[in-house]
Amino acid sequence: MTSHTFRFSCVYVLTIFTFFHCSLCIEYEKTALLEFKKDLIDDANLLSSWNSSNGDCCKWYGITCNNQTGRVTEIRLRGPDDMADFDNQEASVQKLGGKLNPSLRNLTSLEYLDLSSNDFGGNPIPTYIGSLRNLTYLNLSDSSFSGEIPTQLGNLSALRVLSVHRNLYSDDQYELRVESLRWLSGVSRLRHLDLSGVEVGQVFDWSQVTRTLLPSSLEQLHLSNCGLPPITPNLTINLSSLSVLDLSFNNFSTNSIPSWISSFRSLVSLNLANCEFKGSVPPGLMNINSLTTLDLSNNQLTSIQTTPETICNLREINLSWNKFDGKNLSEVLSSWFQCESSKLESLRFVGSGLSGNLPPQLGNLKNLVHIDLNKNSISGSIPDSLGNLSSLQTLQLAFNSISGTLPDSIGRLTTLVTMYLSSNLISGPLPDSLGRLSSLADLDLSYNEINGTLPQSIGQLTNLTSLNIEHNFLRGVVTEDHFANLTSLITLRASANTLRFELLDNNWEPPFQLQILNFNSWSLGPNFPHWLQNQTDLLILYLASTGISDDIPSWFWNSFSGLQYLNISDNNFSSMSVDDFFCSNEEQKQVIYLNMGNANISGVLPDCFSTWEFLNIFSIQNNNLSGKLPISLANLSSLESLNMRNNKLSGELPVNLMNSKSLLIIDLTENEFTGSIPIPIPIGDEATTLRLLNLRSNRFDGEIPDEICRIDSIQILDLADNNLSGRIPNCFNNFSVMTGKVEPSQMVGLARDEFRGNAWLMMKGRVNGYGSILGLVTILDLSGNDLSGDIPIEITQLVELRSLNLSVNGLTGKIPVNMGDMKMLEALDLSRNRLDGIVPLSMSRLSFLNSLNLSYNELTGRIPLSGQLQTFEEWSFVGNGLCGPPVRLMCERQGEGEGDAGEEEEEEGDGGSDGPEWGLITSIVVGFVVGFWVVVGPLIGSNSWRTKYFEFLYDIWCKFCVCMPKKKNSSNKRFHR
Repeated sequence: MTSHTFRFSCVYVLTIFTFFHCSLCIEYEKTALLEFKKDLIDDANLLSSWNSSNGDCCKWYGITCNNQTGRVTEIRLRGPDDMADFDNQEASVQKLGGKLNPSLRNLTSLEYLDLSSNDFGGNPIPTYIGSLRNLTYLNLSDSSFSGEIPTQLGNLSALRVLSVHRNLYSDDQYELRVESLRWLSGVSRLRHLDLSGVEVGQVFDWSQVTRTLLPSSLEQLHLSNCGLPPITPNLTINLSSLSVLDLSFNNFSTNSIPSWISSFRSLVSLNLANCEFKGSVPPGLMNINSLTTLDLSNNQLTSIQTTPETICNLREINLSWNKFDGKNLSEVLSSWFQCESSKLESLRFVGSGLSGNLPPQLGNLKNLVHIDLNKNSISGSIPDSLGNLSSLQTLQLAFNSISGTLPDSIGRLTTLVTMYLSSNLISGPLPDSLGRLSSLADLDLSYNEINGTLPQSIGQLTNLTSLNIEHNFLRGVVTEDHFANLTSLITLRASANTLRFELLDNNWEPPFQLQILNFNSWSLGPNFPHWLQNQTDLLILYLASTGISDDIPSWFWNSFSGLQYLNISDNNFSSMSVDDFFCSNEEQKQVIYLNMGNANISGVLPDCFSTWEFLNIFSIQNNNLSGKLPISLANLSSLESLNMRNNKLSGELPVNLMNSKSLLIIDLTENEFTGSIPIPIPIGDEATTLRLLNLRSNRFDGEIPDEICRIDSIQILDLADNNLSGRIPNCFNNFSVMTGKVEPSQMVGLARDEFRGNAWLMMKGRVNGYGSILGLVTILDLSGNDLSGDIPIEITQLVELRSLNLSVNGLTGKIPVNMGDMKMLEALDLSRNRLDGIVPLSMSRLSFLNSLNLSYNELTGRIPLSGQLQTFEEWSFVGNGLCGPPVRLMCERQGEGEGDAGEEEEEEGDGGSDGPEWGLITSIVVGFVVGFWVVVGPLIGSNSWRTKYFEFLYDIWCKFCVCMPKKKNSSNKRFHR
């Protein structure tokens, strides 16, 4: 054998040996991994390759071995961290669960361990991880661990990366904390430390941590949302290699941004968002040449100073939600405009109070990719130079005061993906150049003053997924050519314009599949649009006020089986079959919101609402419906708002309607319901949540049941214009909002606050619509019935009531003397009853009262002269026996007003009795008896008393009638001598 052949044979044998040696992992490590798997929950079967029949564990999912030794060096079992790619159910399946078996510590060569983005159900981080001394990378983030982070991690002296952060927006209830940070001194080679979301505030000392515990080699430090204490202003920190610092979501409200942060001269990224910092941005911070990303959003910063020498390297700046009130945008950006070659890619100043115009120099920042200046006070027009930003992908200028027309140059932004210009003052026609925005996916021009016609070129935007042109002044005809190539369109909102849709081809089939369509106020009729039939993905369909005079087509529910929001109000569906619409099939409808008001619908509602179990909001007001209210409708467990006012519904109300645990609004005004008001029956511990009950203008009779007071959440109760009789219940002080026991919310949120409740209410003699402030309105209206008896004193405890109307009844007795306690009352109507007595003086304290009617009762006495009552006209008091301003009848004596006041005070003291004033009579008699017999009695019974008494009277008479003249004469004699 030649030497050449020998060498070749040795290499061949070595190669075969190495192949077989490296293809198999160590047996005890394989066993350790199988033990580790036993305690894991793997619903997605990610670890299917981990089994004993698969001999080489180095080829298992997530496992990497050393090529020479065959030992396991890496475990990569990261879960799905991009939640946008998963719905919640799918993401939870993809995550591993269970607990971490201690067998893992047998993998003594393990260098890399990533178990992040999983769900370990609140189990603690095991202490044995501290024994894996070869670890250089450890990532346990966002995996639902809880409890204390073990100090044994300080034994991992080789560790370079440690991440145990908890996601800020995580919805789990688990918390991580540290009891000490001294273990950090043991990980002296650490380059990356992320403790975000871990509670460290109780043991964090800025001086100790920054000087002795953090290794000088640290390059990235993430301490977001850690509950850190206020920052020490003056620190000397030896972190010369630090390139990334994140202290966001800590409350440093007592601090301005500390100047020592400017000493990190290698800093590339700085995040101080949501820290409540005050004052100015330190100049030194903006002079860090290496800085490329700066986030100071959601603070209370008032100014920023920059210089072109250092600012030009910055790529991303976010100063949103600060307080640069009145600062001019041009001045804030002036340093960037002086850069020869600015690298700025992202400019975000949302809601920071900036004013001024959009500067033309903005078009010189050629690297800009994102502009977000929403919610400021920017005015002026959009400059033509904006079309020079050839890399721009996001342009957000919504909620400003931008005016003028859209420049034609905007069509040059061919990379633009998102353009939000809503809620401005943009006017004029839309430019045809919009059709050249080939990358545009999201276009929002709503709530402006755009006029003219919709350009046909908009139909060339093949990537457009969302188009919103609502609430403008667009007019004219729209044809299918406007949508010719909108193949990606999912959302189309175009309501509140004056547009007319005319098909050139009656068999047109849209190129898109919409999920949201809002054509309210378009002219679509008279036929129901049949081109909608293939839009089977629709979730939201709004066709209100579109001039449709047709029947609902038979294919409607077959095509729109997933529909959740439907508005077909203000049309003419006189020929529609309510049976076919509500009972078309036995499949469950997905509808949450249904508005069929003002649609000229007639017929009897069928009792088939058991297939509408998701219905939250049902409005079918102002139609011609008759018959009874279906029991299955009253039984819907999700129904929150029921508006059936102004129909011809009759019969008795189902008892379950008043027992609903979900209903917040019931409006059955102007129908023909009869019988008594259903009595709420308590079922279980859960109280009803009803806030508005309006049964006005029906034919209800009987008494108002005391049980109605069980609905303690009620804040609008209108039972006016019925045939109710009996006394007013004395338990209305159980209404918690009216009495001020519960703070009202401004809005009545419906369907998980997707909608706000609204209602038409009678107050101050007129009907008004309430929406955004409905939750603050409190009304009690029992007028136009046949109620009798006194006004209950308990009604004056409704101190948060704003409108009280008890007029046109048969009430007797007096107006409660403490009516003035109802301090929030704005409207009070007690007219056309048989109330007597005086107008209580306390009513002059009703400072918010602006509508008052006490006319046509049997009231007497003077109208109180002070306070609010003198501001009303005479008609508020006519038909009584009242005198004094503002009525023309003058009171007979001047002191009558004072007498009235005194009368009221005594009335308060004795409960308002009309009997004789026995206290006054008794005191007069006693005074007479005592005075007479103390003086006259002794004179009659004692001779010595009589003698002394008459001698005393004689001496007095002598001094003043006889002796005085004599003294005068004697003095005159002395004078003449």
